[in-house]
Amino acid sequence: MNSSFRRLVRKTSFVAASSLLALLALGCRSTKVHRPERTLLAVFAHPDDEAFVGPLLSHYARQGVRVRLAIVTEGAKGASPRLGIAAGPGMARLRAEEARCSCRALGIEAPLLLGFEDGGLGKTSDPPDGYLKRVEQKVRELLAQVRPDVVITWGPEGGYGHPDHRLVGAVVTEAVQARADGAPSRLLYSGIPADHARSADPRWAVTDPRYLTVRVPYDDADLAATRRAFACHQSQFAPDQVEPLLGRLHARLRGRVCLRPWFGAGVTDDVFNLEVR
Repeated sequence: MNSSFRRLVRKTSFVAASSLLALLALGCRSTKVHRPERTLLAVFAHPDDEAFVGPLLSHYARQGVRVRLAIVTEGAKGASPRLGIAAGPGMARLRAEEARCSCRALGIEAPLLLGFEDGGLGKTSDPPDGYLKRVEQKVRELLAQVRPDVVITWGPEGGYGHPDHRLVGAVVTEAVQARADGAPSRLLYSGIPADHARSADPRWAVTDPRYLTVRVPYDDADLAATRRAFACHQSQFAPDQVEPLLGRLHARLRGRVCLRPWFGAGVTDDVFNLEVR
């Protein structure tokens, strides 16, 4: 065996050994386990409803959760004399853009706009629940599309009793309790603790704090995002109303967005850490 051939053999052996050691090192190296993406779906009646749980939506978006917002009605009926916009399609287009602006402010994905008639969810038809059945079918399709881990909506009181709020919460609850395709077992209603009533708008219903077992903390960044979200809804709130609205919201919440699980659960500060009973 000549010297050139011996050098080639040694070089080949060295490369093979180095490659083997590299492979062994890769095998011993700890691999990071990626947690599957979690999805939170908020379903509300009108463009601007989302601002009242804005700190929670911002909080989870900043935690890397996929946050989706569905708005059931298009908001065409509410004229805005201040902006010179009458009720009708123009108002619906404006409110859709305001909803998109709000979602950007909160750091969440673009809203899912279902396009039903605001103020008309409970209207009679033939059969009597025909229109609401269409809403229910659309909500079922939404759940199958998004497949959320958690759903948040209005409770039976609808915040301050608005019929559209109450009906949206009822339809979402119906779909979840029927275990519609894509419906999670984790359904929560936003609420205001009764012991915060003194700082709440008297129009808003309150809930016994014993039932509000999920209390999600938020910080200044989430409050700032909610301020920007409120400011997006110019057809609903004048610029000088934003700070008072935010102040009343913060006074009601006191640093935590409170929620009532529809199924009952232990105390937790995380909507994804719930034991279904």
